[in-house]
Amino acid sequence: MARRRRKKRSPIPVIILLAVVAVITFAAVKLYPQISESSASADLSDYFGVSDGQAALVVNDEILEAKGVVRDDQIYIDYDTVATYFNDRFCWDESTEQMLITLPSGTETFTDGDGSLVLIDGEPWLSADCISENSDIDFAVYSSPDRVVARTEWDNIPTETVTQDSKVRTSGSKKGETLTTVSAGDTVVLTQNDDAWCQVSTEDGFIGYIEKSSLETGDELTHTPDPSFSYSKISLDEKINMGWQYTETDDGISNLATLTNGTGVNVVSPTWFTVTDKKGTVNSLAGSDYVEQAHNSGISVWGCFQDVADDDGVSADDYLQTEDVRQKIISSLIQYATDVGMDGINLDIETVTEENVRYYLQFIRELCQAAHEENLIVSVDNYTSTYTQYLNRAEQAEVADYLVIMGYDEHTAGSEEAGSVASLPFVEQGITDLLDEGVDASQIINGIPFYSRGWTYTSGGGVPTSETLAMGDQQSWADSHGIELSWDSSLGQYTGSVTTDDGTTYSIWIEDDKSIEEKMKLIEKYDLAGVAEWRLGLEDAGVWEVINNHLQ
Repeated sequence: MARRRRKKRSPIPVIILLAVVAVITFAAVKLYPQISESSASADLSDYFGVSDGQAALVVNDEILEAKGVVRDDQIYIDYDTVATYFNDRFCWDESTEQMLITLPSGTETFTDGDGSLVLIDGEPWLSADCISENSDIDFAVYSSPDRVVARTEWDNIPTETVTQDSKVRTSGSKKGETLTTVSAGDTVVLTQNDDAWCQVSTEDGFIGYIEKSSLETGDELTHTPDPSFSYSKISLDEKINMGWQYTETDDGISNLATLTNGTGVNVVSPTWFTVTDKKGTVNSLAGSDYVEQAHNSGISVWGCFQDVADDDGVSADDYLQTEDVRQKIISSLIQYATDVGMDGINLDIETVTEENVRYYLQFIRELCQAAHEENLIVSVDNYTSTYTQYLNRAEQAEVADYLVIMGYDEHTAGSEEAGSVASLPFVEQGITDLLDEGVDASQIINGIPFYSRGWTYTSGGGVPTSETLAMGDQQSWADSHGIELSWDSSLGQYTGSVTTDDGTTYSIWIEDDKSIEEKMKLIEKYDLAGVAEWRLGLEDAGVWEVINNHLQ
């Protein structure tokens, strides 16, 4: 009988099966590290960049390069870092080695060794407790590792609510090392929003990643200001029409009635006070008869403390750095003000450098505190922010009652090219810059010029010369040089220029009723506190009707 031959099986299915197994095994080996969850914890000292004796500083969801130091279980932070990131109201007096801060409640002083301040290599470091107690910020101290976590900005800060206990990792992946763990119900600040992972900042200073599925949108971060850090203000209950009266002698009273009669001016600021030396000696031209006459006309008097040049070798940098000198000036100003019955003080200090602006701001704080105790208004003059952004007008506005923008001197006697004293775009930019810096319109007084400049370029070219012209002298100057004036709506002024046969060029940009009205429209548009005029006696009489029509 014949044997049935067994049919051979094909090896192909086995090969395919082995291949599939191999692919699955390979994929598992390759993908496992990517989908597996790391259980490793980050080295937090490395993460914060601190070593023994140091403390990390986390401000507004940023780990600073600067570090604090730990001494006697207290964290200290260097003065420059404090001023830059935490609170710029602290003021170091190098001559006495004292740290000052002027708050609404008064001025506090800290010295080396009192627990609030230490000197390290001659430089001041403030304790965390001192910073916290004297600052209206969110501030907390943590350990392991030592760190300070602070927030000074709260506008438009989005938050997320944690929906389940979750790990915050060093990267947007489960392979990231764990920084910390957050619990369901915790609030974190959202710093970066991606598809699967979000970068967040935790309350205790960790900035890392959490799965988006563990978060839901929360409210924007808010901060309730502490009223004990809010400075009091004094203001008039009407729009301000302030005229500066320039005087170099004490006979200003003889011109007061003439300068203000029928003008609508309700505040006059005579240039009464100057500093004569580095010791803070104040020269005064103040007089009670002047104040009495002004009051009888319904006009307030804000005596002007003026420092616009250092011809005598004295500048603000010389006399504002030392507390004793500042206090001498302030005491003198307050005494003169109360003696003659003044209503306020106008600061016109224009010699402050960026290097020493902190002393200038401290002077304003100290003066405002002393002045407000006597019910005196304080206004502070400022150039437009194009030139002096470093003066920190927002901080000035925190303590002073009014800020005056000197909306003129767009081109000055020292300018290298001819141009307008106060073109409309220049004036408006000065206003909007101040508003953008956070100063409220109700504190802003816009200064306008009662003068212009007549410019001359000689045939040889180079830098032009100029002469200051009162409003009543502008037309005759233009006529004398054969200049035909035309209205430039982009500048809000009449302007003209002519070149003579010998190559000399004469140019002028006029300030008159029409140009002043354009500036007053800006004051009305932005609902500012009022207007100030530099200076009384240079104007045409008709300009007052224009001004007052826009202050109703």
